[in-house]
Amino acid sequence: MGHRISNKVSIGGDNSGDITQTGIDGGGGEAAVSALLDLVERLTAEVRGKELAKQEVLEDTLTDLTADLRAGDAEPAVVRSRWEKVKGLLGGLAQFSELVAKISDQVQKIFT
Repeated sequence: MGHRISNKVSIGGDNSGDITQTGIDGGGGEAAVSALLDLVERLTAEVRGKELAKQEVLEDTLTDLTADLRAGDAEPAVVRSRWEKVKGLLGGLAQFSELVAKISDQVQKIFT
C-alpha cells in the first residue's frame, strides 16, 4: 500500500505552536515579517543616494514602511498602500526589479 494522507486532525494540550500542513508553514509570522523587513532595508540602502524621480518621497515612504514592520503590529492596509506607493515611484526601474518582485510577493503573502 502506498502512503496515504489523512485529513483527520487531533489536537490536545498546549496548541500555541506553529501548524504545518503538507510542508506549508502556517505559523512563524515573525520570521516572515523579519525576512520582509530585511528585503525592505536592502531596497532602502540601494535606493539611498540615487538621483531618482521623487527621491525624497521614495526614501520617506520606505522609512515609514520599515517603521511599520518593526513595530510588529502593522495595519495590513497601510503596509500594502505604502508598498504600492514605493512600487509606483520606482516605476519599473530594471535595477530594482528583482528586489521589488520579492518584496511584493512577501507583502502579498503576509498582508492579505
